[in-house]
Amino acid sequence: MDSLLGLLRVRVIRGVNLAVRDVRSSDPYIVVKMSKQKLKTRVIKKDINPEWNEDLTLSVTEPNATVKLTVYDHDTFSMDDKMGVAEFEIRPFIEALQMNLAEVPSGTVVSRVQPSRQNCLAEESPIVWEDGKVVQNICLRLRNVERGEVEIQLLWIDLPGSKAALTTCSKTWMELSGYTTVEPGKEKERLEKIPGKIKKAWGPAWRVPGVANYVNRFKSTLLLQRCLYKK
Repeated sequence: MDSLLGLLRVRVIRGVNLAVRDVRSSDPYIVVKMSKQKLKTRVIKKDINPEWNEDLTLSVTEPNATVKLTVYDHDTFSMDDKMGVAEFEIRPFIEALQMNLAEVPSGTVVSRVQPSRQNCLAEESPIVWEDGKVVQNICLRLRNVERGEVEIQLLWIDLPGSKAALTTCSKTWMELSGYTTVEPGKEKERLEKIPGKIKKAWGPAWRVPGVANYVNRFKSTLLLQRCLYKK
């Protein structure tokens, strides 16, 4: 897990004018793949303009990774039909994360990715600094199909180990524990009481493969660095 950079939350918002694969409509769902990771949305019945508003979380180890989306029509008694594919690179989003944006006003567009023949963008994709977070809105035009677009949004989730994430996790740990001081020799006792609360605070991100072990590697260090014994 040493190469884990963080988590990429892909919010699958909606499909627009998707292809018809049944008699008059389709039962679409989306599969999102990056490297060996594979996640999918729920099936929406009889709708070629489905709204998922569903979050899928991927662990990122490579800043040049490509994410692939495939839309399927769910069939009960036969193989699911493909309804188009699209890809996008996460590099522009990662580069925006590395900018110093602390003093930038919320709502500022910090970068733009233009559509071209080399990508699947249906329109310009703005990367925005919003409420202290970098957000990228993407509209993808599906390929290998007669029509259809998919709208998604990217958001980054830091992990312990990065400079920013270490501070955030330390603060969260202390706030959840309720302790401002740790008596010498009591560190283990405090650690045993807190993991359940930390797990709850991290929510869905905790279920991403490897994240729990990654966090556990840092909790002793975090506690000892941030808690001082008051004499």
